[in-house]
Amino acid sequence: MIALPPKVFLDTQIVAQVEREEISSADWRLASQYLRHATRYCISALTATELLRALAKGSDDHFELHKRRLRILIEPHENAEVFDFIPYYVASELGLPVQRPSHLEDDLLGTICLILSSSSKEKLQSGIRHPQTGHQMIIRLDRFINECDQLKNGYNQMIEKMKQARGPQLEPEQWATGVLRWYGIPHAGEEALRGILVRLSAAYEFEKAVRTHTKNPNFNVVRNSSDQVDGQQLLYLCNSETVFITNDSDFKTRTKRSPQAERIKTFRELLECIQSNGTLL
Repeated sequence: MIALPPKVFLDTQIVAQVEREEISSADWRLASQYLRHATRYCISALTATELLRALAKGSDDHFELHKRRLRILIEPHENAEVFDFIPYYVASELGLPVQRPSHLEDDLLGTICLILSSSSKEKLQSGIRHPQTGHQMIIRLDRFINECDQLKNGYNQMIEKMKQARGPQLEPEQWATGVLRWYGIPHAGEEALRGILVRLSAAYEFEKAVRTHTKNPNFNVVRNSSDQVDGQQLLYLCNSETVFITNDSDFKTRTKRSPQAERIKTFRELLECIQSNGTLL
């Protein structure tokens, strides 16, 4: 049987560290070549969205900085597979019933390339010519910011309620039942619940850890709002061929009870794998 190379995607933090040269250009060049030739390099819609949100909310003076980070994201492969937004990716992987809205962004790489061809944020919203078709294109950064802020505010409200609650610890079956109910499956048997817990185990362990932290009276909801994206990144691990590269130690600490934690690698572990001719899976 032929073994396919792993699917590998980067945390937003890795991109920022490369841009700030906390990861050396030599190490990044080595990693980038490896990701291109020895893996199926992928881009998380969440990572792309975080970078685009920072660009959208940033000042004109930082436009080039945010463009550099977008270039770093796509550098390992200009035709990378882009993981869909979490609800639709998970549904597709697990065979769950959900309909993807027709208006949802379905060409993040194309959007990134358009942004990279623009000389300013102002031109993105007033109109830029598509480098290939010549059509006039408008990128509504204001609408994008509003959508991101609504999602983040909703998450913060949920965590605030969780902080105020004094209930028991989140049980695995309870969590899996909640996932299936979100997808419109109100009643599920033990086999279905077990399948959810196996395929999404890292995400469950991460959320359980977050809920434990909220019980601390000093827990600050807004300051920890990044947990929203962090926990969702782990849902991409429902695909058993996928490896997540991050230098955020919280990921490994919070998911250590999950078998999927083995597919969460630091950048240093990625380099060690390259240098030893090892494998990420």
